[in-house]
Amino acid sequence: MKKFLVLLAAVVLFIACDYATENVGLNPDVECVFMDPIGWYTYLGDTTHEAGPIEFHFVPETSIDCYLTKMIWEYVDAGGSRFGGPYEIGLYMKIEGKLDKTECQDTFVLYNIQLPLDPVRSHLLPGQSAQALIDFVFVDEYLGDKYDTASVWFGFHMYDTTFAEDPFNWAR
Repeated sequence: MKKFLVLLAAVVLFIACDYATENVGLNPDVECVFMDPIGWYTYLGDTTHEAGPIEFHFVPETSIDCYLTKMIWEYVDAGGSRFGGPYEIGLYMKIEGKLDKTECQDTFVLYNIQLPLDPVRSHLLPGQSAQALIDFVFVDEYLGDKYDTASVWFGFHMYDTTFAEDPFNWAR
């Protein structure tokens, strides 16, 4: 009976080590599946200095547990020229890996992110649009040497009007 238990323990240990080795070899893979809002309207007389709060939802695609470590963003105009950034802010959020490919996984939500609007208002003319490329950097929990980046685009539009009371011109 003892030989059987030792053999069973060896088999369980082998399977566990094989699973751990497979996971250590994988890279983290996290996808941003939702963002609210997806853009921001501003105008020359606007006194708001930040676009937001913005909410991001992340879903893991592999079984690797990882951490969101930072957010990097830069501003790009409609012609593709960068006019601000890259800027970086350190963040911390644990993302637990996907355990079962057939089950629906938890969504990890990042709340209250804001982007400065002053670079947008100082660069754009009324009627122009721009966007911010936002990169979220994730690092694996095991060794800390494997990274993943989830990228999203956030839009900006500068209104033609300077009327603070009715930026959408609903009065027509």
